[in-house]
Amino acid sequence: MDILQLYDGLPKARQLHQVLAALSQGELAIIPTDTNYAAVCSLASKKGISNLYALKTGRHEKKITLLCADLKDISLYANVSNPSYRMMKNLLPGPYTFILSASRLVPKMVLTKRRTVGVRIPQHPACLRITAELGTALLAVSVKDFSNQGDSVLSLKNIFQNEVSYLFDAGSIDSESSTIIDLTGDEYEVVRQGKGKI
Repeated sequence: MDILQLYDGLPKARQLHQVLAALSQGELAIIPTDTNYAAVCSLASKKGISNLYALKTGRHEKKITLLCADLKDISLYANVSNPSYRMMKNLLPGPYTFILSASRLVPKMVLTKRRTVGVRIPQHPACLRITAELGTALLAVSVKDFSNQGDSVLSLKNIFQNEVSYLFDAGSIDSESSTIIDLTGDEYEVVRQGKGKI
């Protein structure tokens, strides 16, 4: 695992291109978000998706989320109604995960039985840059629960050094989880109250 430093919250161009190439080839990276660190792969890579699931002991023990660059990206991977769009526009980027009906662009191996998907646009410059430059969504899972040592860079390196190719070092991150909002019904439902306030 290579640990990469961020400068003003962003990776250097050469390092960014290395990570983008690795993600496209099915490798994994750990990146910072506005809530905690997340292990990510390219949604366009079946190998990457399989590798991400291999980090867990069971496919649905932890929720998998799509990290998108903007609302236009979200509309590619999820069916977004006008009220849902307005709500997300007011809250994103930020520490919110929205549950929506998945579009046909979401691989079947990622879908839940309800055919829904969780989507996020984290308020973190590195995360937003990586997602925008990759040209597809990132599939992500929080890594904060993998260790009782917290999500320090050293502990993450010790745990994932043989499974993850790159780790962006953003120092200590507020580890409060995102707020989860279900937008699949006629009215929104707060499934989990986290860092984002409603």
